[in-house]
Amino acid sequence: MARLCALKILLLWAAIIGLSKCNNTLTATAVNCSYTVTLSLSGLKFDMSNNVNGTFSLHLSEEGTTTTVKHELDNQTTSFEIKHLKPCTEYEHTVTFRTLGPVSEVKCNLTSADHKTRTNSLRKMEINAENCKPGFICYDSNWNITSLLSTPNSVRVEQCSSDNRTACVRLDKTDVCTNFTSEFISKKCNSSFTVTSTITIDYLDPKSITFIRPTKLPAEIKPDLPNCGHLKSVYTCSEQNLTERKKLTDLEPFTDYTCTGQLKDDNKTLNTTDIKFRIDCDLIITPKNTTTNTSIYLNWTTTSQNCPNNIYLQNLMYHCNCQPKNERNHQDNWKTGKTCSFEGLQPFTEYTCEIQPNYNKQKVSKIKTFDVKTDVGVPQDIGSVKTSVHGQNTIQVKCDYKDNDFNGPKPNKPYNATLYYKDGSKVLQESSKICHFEFKDLSYSTSYTVKVVAFNVRFHSNPVINNIDTKYNDKAVIGVLVFLIICTSVALLLVLYKIYILRSKTSNERDDYLLPILSGNDEDNLLSIEPIAAEVMLETYKRKIADEGRLFLAEFQSIPRIFSRHTVKEAKKTCNGPKNRYVDILPYDYNRVHLDTGNGEAGCDYINASFIDGYKEPKKYIAAQGPKEETVGDFWRMIWEQQSSIIVMVTRCEEGNRVKCAQYWPSPERETEIYEEFIVKLSAEDHCPDYIIRHLSLTNKREKNSEREVTHIQFTSWPDHGVPGEPHLLLKLRRRVNAFKNLFSGPIVVHCSAGVGRTGTYIGIDAMMEGLEAEGRVDIYGYIVKLRKQRCLMVQVEAQYILIHQALLEHHQFGETEIILPELHSSLNTLKQRSSSNEPNLMEEEFDRIPSYKNWRTCNTGLTEDNQKLNRCSDVIPYDYNRVLVKLEEARSQNSVPDDYDEEDEEESSDEDDEDSTKYINATQLDGYWGPRALIAAQTPLPGAMADFWMMVYQKKTSTIVMLSDCKEDDKESDCVYWSKDKKTFGEIEVEVMSADASPAFVRRSMLIRHVKRKESRPVKQFQFLKWGDGVVPEKPQELTDMAQRIREGGGGKSQRNVPIVVHCDDGSTRSGVFCALWNLLDSAETEKLVDVFQVSKTLRKERKAMISSLEQYQFLYEALEGVFPVQNGEVKAAQAPTADSVQIVNETHAAEQPAQATGTTGDEQQVAAESTPLVSAEPKDSEKEAPTETTPLEDDTTVPPSP
Repeated sequence: MARLCALKILLLWAAIIGLSKCNNTLTATAVNCSYTVTLSLSGLKFDMSNNVNGTFSLHLSEEGTTTTVKHELDNQTTSFEIKHLKPCTEYEHTVTFRTLGPVSEVKCNLTSADHKTRTNSLRKMEINAENCKPGFICYDSNWNITSLLSTPNSVRVEQCSSDNRTACVRLDKTDVCTNFTSEFISKKCNSSFTVTSTITIDYLDPKSITFIRPTKLPAEIKPDLPNCGHLKSVYTCSEQNLTERKKLTDLEPFTDYTCTGQLKDDNKTLNTTDIKFRIDCDLIITPKNTTTNTSIYLNWTTTSQNCPNNIYLQNLMYHCNCQPKNERNHQDNWKTGKTCSFEGLQPFTEYTCEIQPNYNKQKVSKIKTFDVKTDVGVPQDIGSVKTSVHGQNTIQVKCDYKDNDFNGPKPNKPYNATLYYKDGSKVLQESSKICHFEFKDLSYSTSYTVKVVAFNVRFHSNPVINNIDTKYNDKAVIGVLVFLIICTSVALLLVLYKIYILRSKTSNERDDYLLPILSGNDEDNLLSIEPIAAEVMLETYKRKIADEGRLFLAEFQSIPRIFSRHTVKEAKKTCNGPKNRYVDILPYDYNRVHLDTGNGEAGCDYINASFIDGYKEPKKYIAAQGPKEETVGDFWRMIWEQQSSIIVMVTRCEEGNRVKCAQYWPSPERETEIYEEFIVKLSAEDHCPDYIIRHLSLTNKREKNSEREVTHIQFTSWPDHGVPGEPHLLLKLRRRVNAFKNLFSGPIVVHCSAGVGRTGTYIGIDAMMEGLEAEGRVDIYGYIVKLRKQRCLMVQVEAQYILIHQALLEHHQFGETEIILPELHSSLNTLKQRSSSNEPNLMEEEFDRIPSYKNWRTCNTGLTEDNQKLNRCSDVIPYDYNRVLVKLEEARSQNSVPDDYDEEDEEESSDEDDEDSTKYINATQLDGYWGPRALIAAQTPLPGAMADFWMMVYQKKTSTIVMLSDCKEDDKESDCVYWSKDKKTFGEIEVEVMSADASPAFVRRSMLIRHVKRKESRPVKQFQFLKWGDGVVPEKPQELTDMAQRIREGGGGKSQRNVPIVVHCDDGSTRSGVFCALWNLLDSAETEKLVDVFQVSKTLRKERKAMISSLEQYQFLYEALEGVFPVQNGEVKAAQAPTADSVQIVNETHAAEQPAQATGTTGDEQQVAAESTPLVSAEPKDSEKEAPTETTPLEDDTTVPPSP
């Protein structure tokens, strides 16, 4: 059965397979399909036919491509149109048919023979322009026109986001409100045409509109709109979470707004994107406070630059708070209002007050913080006064009183005790620094009343009154015993004193007799001095310099001269003793400079020099003594081993006929010197008034090809154990030194004679300047202590300690105003720039910083009744300390004058009190660039003082006079012409005009003056400036500078530096000050290639009243320098002065006799005569430079005692 069943199943499968094959054969043979292709408006239309049910598949590919697009059609579709084809393009096509039954696909027949069909051409009417995408213009067509569209500037063609059959071109903002043209090019159709559309604001993309957010009120939004004639923008705004709309003019400050704009062009409107912004007013709060001793009333004004209208500031509310300065955050005492008052405060107490502006209950802007001090009040009552009797007839009074109980400034002696008898009559009265009094030698067994009060300069406290009785006299009994005891004690003291003298003599014989021995800890006497903040530097200096510099002296004396814990064993060795210039100034062992390349002998590694730390820079300096003849080799060995490239020498080799330092460099005559194994060559030497810069080349014979450059800067205006007259000279020296610094050089070597006083002062200034610039404060006291720990006696005297403060104060008050010539024009442009029309520019701020020096020196001589009539201007009187002294000729006859008599020497040696032998003249001796007394500023002489004027010219050996007053020689009514065409005698001086050379801007007169008694004659040149006009300054700076250059060429320059030039105008200051400043600036520019208009003006103001008193004069100096040193080919160079040939000459004296020579005479003969006049030495001596005794100027009306 099983076999039979299997056979049946096998037969069944065979029948099924056979039937299937039979059906397939029948279907394949029965299918018959065909299709036709016709052209439509934008593509191809396919018509299909078939004889059985099934579906068509249409295959289409563009010529030249391998991509085939397939369209599946349902069984009901026999006609199908393919649109959006490319015009004039050949497409290859096939159609297949699939039956619905078993899978069978047949390729349909085409009625035509070719399976390729070319589409129709594109017509212009078949393209429509439309706005379907913001910021685009779109072209709609049934054709595929993407490849045909040619856009301006080759802008990429995109499809519309809502319709992929549309070609779009992005518009530029400049296309709006214009006619936009696109070109359609069909190479296959060999045709092209353009489509032009008007672009309205509907096409504009709101997101593409840029705008400037408002930063001030009233608010204004400025969108960057297309250039359409009637296009306007209107913005309305709303606050966050509010629906109310506001105009821009109604917006408030400190509020977040969201604004929406509408662009309107005729009848069309376009909404812009939202703009979010907030305008914060830059509030400037200016407090105006009123104080009493127990209250502070705060009032203030509030202004704003970006919210200028007070309407926006009226809604501001303020929170105020005032707390004791040292107790801030201890309590909150905030008050609200537009004014605040605080009562119940402590008298004479500093309070820190704060004003916090609020707008709509929100804090806005920064808190305005400032300090207010309450007025002086009545001191607190003295709590308890203890009176007691000592020694029967001595009453002691003691009380406890706190400093803050004074309620005001504490005077030097704030306590006062008065002793009365019972009847009220006064016995004694004493004042004391402490509340401790002792009334001695009173009557025995007597009743007294003691009254004690505290005083704070303005008020006294309520008195405390105590009654006390003295005791009976018990000393009379033992008087004889006391006398014997006293005699014995005196005898014993004499014996002890004799022993002390003998021991002192023994001690003085030791080598280290000058080294101070400190008992106890060296640092026990050090004070706790807080660093000085920059903003209180001026106040601190005033406080410490007061009372003859008492606080400065206390600070300086508290610093130990040496720190005995540091040993000096190496320096005291016998082999090293001769190497020390002073036996009491020795380097500490721990930080002395070791020499590594000595000859192996004992002490070959020793030199009197110490490493000194700078501001946060270890071993920045080496402080050394000035080399001795026997230590010059060691000095150069130290320079070589430490790789130092800068040497700062703050001494001269000889001072006061004493050798201070050996000359360890070659002279210009020899150029090269050999010191042991070192060869030192002088490459260049530049001389300036206060310092000399030498460029040296250092070679070690032991090392080949090892030449090094060393810069040697010698400061020549520093006296031993003293200070320079002007602190800014040290700041100038520091700038010169720092200009030569580089990252690869070793420590800066600084030395004077001993290497401690001036050396420590320079190092202190340099290091503290770095600290001031880095931290805004300086710890001068702490740094000097540090210096003394590294080398004894650094900053040797109190005056040097004060000088460090003065130099830092000078820099903080006035800054760096020096300008090098290559940066002159760029610096002037910066000084003239103005941040706003209401703010001063940097030049105006610089001018305002010049101190006025009101009443800083006396001018009593010029104010006497007899001398007042000799002044043209009552406001310009010469100071007593530097006025010109005209000697009376009667004081010495011709026969009594020695041949080598020198008026300058007599003046320097004369006593100021000997005024009976001098006459008054309104003239002042001014410092020039090259030294003191280089210029004389004088008023134009009155008729009664012309003889004194010429006597001054004669006694001072002046060879040049500069006349700046408006006088005409032919004006008979003029009172300022002090010469004549003919020979004329003024007092004892005969004046004759030899020749006169006239140019458009000035007249040069060659004069000959003779002393009628001495029969001595001397040539003098007078330059009269003609172009000043009625203004404060000449209209053309070049005319004045040209005259100055001519004076310098004619003998007013280097050859006559020690002969003063007399410069005069009506008052001796207004115009003379401008010329003197310009004269000094030209010297500085020529020598150092830099100018400092500020310092020159500041010095002149100090020396004579009304010098450089206006901003116009200050600006004129800069403009004059700008003209003298123009930019030529990108470099600043001195302009060429006009030659003598370009000046028209008129000989006023001999014009009638020699008219033909009027235009050819240059006055050279007179010039030679003037230059041949016997003069003093051409180079100034440092010892002759008179250092002013004043200290750094602080404020216009502040006079500071001179530094010691």
